[in-house]
This record gives sequence, structure tokens and C-alpha cells, in this order.
Amino acid sequence: MIASTTPGWRRLAALAVLFLVCLFVQHPARAASGTVLLGSTLYPRVVRLEHGPVSVRGRLIASTNGIIFQSTDNGASWSLLGPVPTVNGSTERCCATLYELPQPVGSLAAGTLISAASYFSGGTPAIEVYTSTDQGHSWSYHSTPVIGGDGSHGLWEPEFEVANDGALVMFWSDETDACCSQKLAQIRSYNGTSWQDRTDTVRSTIPGDRPGMITVSHLPDGHFFMSYELCGPAACTVFSRVSVDGWNFGDPTNMGSKVQTASGQYLEHAPLNRWSPSVLSSNGAILLVGQVMVESNGSVSPSNGKVLFVNTNTDGTGNWYTIAAPVQVPAAYDNYCPNYSSALLPAEDGSNILELASDYLNGGCITYFASEAWNRLPADGSTHVFRSVQAPSLCLDNTGWSTANNTSAELWDCNGLSVQNWTVHAKGSGWFSIQNQQTGLCVDNTGGSTTPGNLVTLWGCANNANQNWQFVDLGNGTWKLRNQASGSLILDDPAGSTTHGTQLQIWTDNGLAPQQWQVQ
Repeated sequence: MIASTTPGWRRLAALAVLFLVCLFVQHPARAASGTVLLGSTLYPRVVRLEHGPVSVRGRLIASTNGIIFQSTDNGASWSLLGPVPTVNGSTERCCATLYELPQPVGSLAAGTLISAASYFSGGTPAIEVYTSTDQGHSWSYHSTPVIGGDGSHGLWEPEFEVANDGALVMFWSDETDACCSQKLAQIRSYNGTSWQDRTDTVRSTIPGDRPGMITVSHLPDGHFFMSYELCGPAACTVFSRVSVDGWNFGDPTNMGSKVQTASGQYLEHAPLNRWSPSVLSSNGAILLVGQVMVESNGSVSPSNGKVLFVNTNTDGTGNWYTIAAPVQVPAAYDNYCPNYSSALLPAEDGSNILELASDYLNGGCITYFASEAWNRLPADGSTHVFRSVQAPSLCLDNTGWSTANNTSAELWDCNGLSVQNWTVHAKGSGWFSIQNQQTGLCVDNTGGSTTPGNLVTLWGCANNANQNWQFVDLGNGTWKLRNQASGSLILDDPAGSTTHGTQLQIWTDNGLAPQQWQVQ
């Protein structure tokens, strides 16, 4: 939900009023990067058609709060199809989702598009489901899986997945239970028509907690990764949990695992996750976007609105790292518009990421779109210059052209000489050794240390973990280099020095410019 202090219905049901109010409120003329999606609003969702007629597979369908668009060129341009209609007696409130059915579920065929949102049905809060069998051109009312509550207690933010037993599962945020301010719940359908087995997904024992905004990704190993915000006392921090079958997500009173980087950076508000293939791991990668990025000390990060979180571990365990967001919304804050519940769609081969994210434009809230190349690796045996992003006039250098072991790996003025040329040798899964063209020495984490601050040197190439560096594509034409022997430490310019002669070190991954390199 939008804020930790205001009940969800008051925030989201007021969107229509907010659209009118914002015409008279001064917002930045344009803050986000990317291209404006004409005719759009907020709350974007996007899918790639993969399970319907062969003739339309690969087409992209997007929704912004129930207004449907299509793209036939992988998201480079979009055309408006129109809104999902509403049945008589119902009024759409907010947060429409979009889902393509990956397999038949009872009467529903594979490739069926599902749109669901929060409604007032005859004055009572409800989640209504609509379906399309012609790729979003027309829609029919399907069902009302849940209805209840009142003007102060609503049903919000539906999302779908198909569990391993073939059931279509719907999740939603629920304010109608006296147990708590809000909980997350789920229900399923086996026949594609009726719904059953309503149960709690996340229900805190702290009355003020408000878990919300579930999204779920089906992972290659058959498990399901779920992310959500925890508003209330936890200030809408993003958490996650995993299911082995798509229905059982563990003890509802356990709030899950906090999503954070090795340096303690985390996300708040409106998360969304998607799975992508990855050149770095057979597990692929889980991509996650949140509205606001926070540093470990609780301050808003300088990278706020500019990055996605990535995890290449099985089931999203362990620390996350950051890459550049295709659409950047640096002014994102706790508000219903900027970077609120953004949508992600990785390419089928993981080579790029499409993002749709909302921001203010000339007094209104509208969606922007952009793609970013990602998952790139240098060619085995290719030669490169490593230019510091922190100090662009400085390059990785073999100190004094020395051929002796334990020579400093340093930054020096970029000069185009062979002593700054480095040949990379592939070791698999994105790992490479980095060999100086002039001296033949390799970049080495001295002694294979796991201690942040350990100095980086040059040694005779030994084909060991000390000299293996994983090239992590940050999506903006830069890479960071993770040392294998260290476990997770990154090649780093100490204190962000801009002084030539600075010896490099390994340091905890923090996503900052001193750890980023242009590989030219």
C-alpha cells in the first residue's frame, strides 16, 4: 500500500480524486527517464504472450490500471487497445493486474489473459476477474472470488500464479479480518470457474502490521518466490518467502526474510519481482523493483529510484545486488505515483529488461517505458581497458610495467598503452581471469582473502580462485567484478579515490561508482 499510516482503502479508492487534485498541484514537469506511454495511468503490468495461438506469441500486452496496450516490437512502441469493461453495478477502484494463463485450468484455456482489480460491487468491496481470449481486444466478466468488508475495510491488489498441482491461485491484500490492520490471503480454482480453500498467506501477530502487494514468480526448480511489503511499524519494508508447491508458503505469522544487499541497503513500498535467465547462474536471476531504496542507516539512498535488486541464488536466498533500472525515477517517494508498483519483463533469453514505471508529468501520473541491455559478458580471449566510473580519467594499470609478483594493481591516467590492456580468459558462469597484455601477470586477490580492504595485486597467472573475477553486468554499460576466493567481495577503488597511483582493494558490494567499470 501507499503509506504506513493510512488504511489502504482511503489511499487507493481516492485515486480518482487524486487525479483531479493533481491538476492543481505542482509536480516536476518530468522526472523519470524513458518514453511516455500515451494514454496510460499508473499501476503498470506487462506480459509476453507465450501460451496462446502461435501467430501471436511474442506479442507484449500491458495494462495501466486496466487500460490495455499492445506491442509487436518487443516494447519499442505501443498501441492502445482500450479499457477492461466493468459489469453493471460495479465500480473499479484500483490496482488492476494482468496475467497470461500458462496452462489450461478447467474451463480456462492456456493463453487466456486475466485482468483483476479492486471494485465496489453494489457498494461492497470485491475483487472481480475478467478474461480475454483474443489477446486483450475484448473482455468478459469471469467471477468474483472474494467480496466483503465495507467502506473502511477493502480487498486490494490481486495477483495470480498456477501452482504445481494445476490450481489457479489468486492472492490479495485483505482489510476485512478483525485480526489485524491488513493481511495477505489466497484462494484457488481447479475447474477455472469456482473458487475454494480461502486461507491466509501472511498474517502478523502485531495488529498494526499491514503486509501487502504480493507478487509471485515461478522458478525453474519448481519453487515459487514471493515478495511483498510490510507496512505499519516496519515502514513498508520489502520481505520475501518461498513455496515448494505454489500454495503452501509457510507459517502465516512468520513475516519472511528482509530483502537487502550485502551492505544493508533495502527497499520500501510497492515491490514487484520477476524471474530472468542469467549468464551468471543456472538458477537464473530474480529481479525485484521497489518504490524507495534505503541505506542501512535508514536514510534514502543516493541510488533511490535508479536501480533494481538482483539475486542469482536458488530461491532468492542470501544477499541481493543492484543493477541500473531501465526507467529511472530518482524523485521516487512514498506516494501513489512515482515508481509505484513498477512492472518488469525480462527478454526470453535474459538479454534485456523492459520496465514500465509511473511518474508525474505536467500535473498527472503517467507510465514511462524503456529497455536496458543486460546479461552481457566479454568474449573469451578479448582484450579490454578497464576505466573507472568513479574517476573516468583513470584506468586499471600494471604499476611501473613490472613483471614481478605482488606488483600493485592500481589506477593510473588512461594512456592507451599496452600496460593498460587486459585480456580476459573465461572460466565459466561469468568468471574470468584478467591478464595484463604487456607483462602477462593476472589480477589477484592477494592471498585469497575474505576480508574487506584486502589489497589487489598482480601475480603470475595460476588458474585459481584468487584470480577469478565474475563480470556482473549492471545494465548501464558498466560492470562490477566479484572475486571468487573472497566469496562476495568486489574490486573497489578505496574511498572513491581520484588520485592516480591508488592501489585497488576488494570491498563489500555497495553498488556505488568506485566499484563500477567501463569495459572498453
